[in-house]
Amino acid sequence: MFSQTQIGALLHEEHLQTIGALQRLEEFLAKQGSKRQPDAAQPEVRKLLEAMLALAAEVDRHYGFEEEHLFTLLSNAGEVGMVGLLTDEHAVIKPLAGELAGQARTALQTGFSAETWRVFHGQGMELCEREIFHIQKEEMGLLAAISMLVEPDEDARLAELYRNLPKH
Repeated sequence: MFSQTQIGALLHEEHLQTIGALQRLEEFLAKQGSKRQPDAAQPEVRKLLEAMLALAAEVDRHYGFEEEHLFTLLSNAGEVGMVGLLTDEHAVIKPLAGELAGQARTALQTGFSAETWRVFHGQGMELCEREIFHIQKEEMGLLAAISMLVEPDEDARLAELYRNLPKH
């Protein structure tokens, strides 16, 4: 077991929120199925689509912070393999989340056709699978590495920096 750092606690809390949003998306997609598009004017569907916009913005914010502030620090400490794996996953998940957000934005304006729903459904399921698995890796590897490698003063600086990043 590792001791929690300030920055680790912030990332962990965000991971929990993201998993919750992804679970709600996955449950909705599974219930709806890929062959029957939902009515985007329904309040519960609009809420889900708006949550996708927020999720994509948080993915950008979270990944950007990790790549800019944590990955270099960890690479310099010898954690090159983990950083490479997480960076490669970011390169797949970030554009997928952005594309899904674009589709959500369009659906909020014009609704879904059978084809746009099929694409959204497939990409939404893929995002859920990839991002939840990615978070599990970060929870087991990244947070443990941070707790072992980041000194308390650096931890406080990183936590303050992360808290002050603009929320989208």
